[in-house]
Amino acid sequence: MNLDFFAVLSNLISLFALIAVGYIAARSGVVKPEATAAFSALLMKVTLPCTIFISLVQREYDPAFIQDSLTIIFAGLVVFPAMTYIARYIAVILGVPKNCRGVWAFLCAFTNSGFMGFPIAYSLFGAEGLALSVMLNIAFNMTIFTVGALEISRDNPEHEGEGLNVKSIIFSGINAATLLSLVFYFGGIKLPQTVATPITMISGITTPLSMMIVGMTLEHSKASDILKDIHAWTCTAMRLFVFPIALCLLLKVLPISSNPLVGAVLVIVVAMPGASITVPLCETYHGNIDFAAEAMFIQNILCMLSIPVVCMML
Repeated sequence: MNLDFFAVLSNLISLFALIAVGYIAARSGVVKPEATAAFSALLMKVTLPCTIFISLVQREYDPAFIQDSLTIIFAGLVVFPAMTYIARYIAVILGVPKNCRGVWAFLCAFTNSGFMGFPIAYSLFGAEGLALSVMLNIAFNMTIFTVGALEISRDNPEHEGEGLNVKSIIFSGINAATLLSLVFYFGGIKLPQTVATPITMISGITTPLSMMIVGMTLEHSKASDILKDIHAWTCTAMRLFVFPIALCLLLKVLPISSNPLVGAVLVIVVAMPGASITVPLCETYHGNIDFAAEAMFIQNILCMLSIPVVCMML
């Protein structure tokens, strides 16, 4: 698999232009601050589940894809916890304060696989790349709400492990869409055109909407406060550069599949900025919300530089 650097750069510029549109819309008052929550709900509960569902349902059954899916799921179950535990010890070495070590390690390990990972994987690798990123998201959800949630809760020992709502995790719209799409895919069930067409149209909203939401979110952060926190910068360096580049180099030495797209999708998802759900998880598990917001602001800005670098390595 060879990526055309200029084609990649063109796709990324288009995506980041959408981020700029969201930022300008929020900054100018065209979109009110409270609208971000409504747009996020629309994305997570409607457009993204439609995108996940249609990406698999429209694929022809392929035994090789099944093997690739199992491979990337297993890889995710290894990579995300491994990054968490490695980051935890690095946080100690770097002198990260105890009240934000959990969030620091969490943001090093868990990425924005939905808001940004899916659209960028689709933009770079097409329908198969999106389908593989959906499969990787199964491992992501299994680890972020267990290993990740417990890591955040370490910031406040008095509340460690509280609030883990397994029911809300299992019955999320994204997981439901993934499960339903697998049933249709393995069952060879085809959607009538009258049903597939509106679902496809709705799924087309996901990429521009997700990028614009990122831009709207950036407008709420204060750069003057963020620039002073060295630990937010070290967290960003780990998330955007150290872990993705290390994984890319490792997969060149130890490829996990004969299909190079499997490793490429894994690296691209790992190259995304921190998980968009970080702040809500901090609220639930008593993590350091202020630090999470600061680090995420920096990561969402610098990913415009780091993602092309990672793509060049691929």
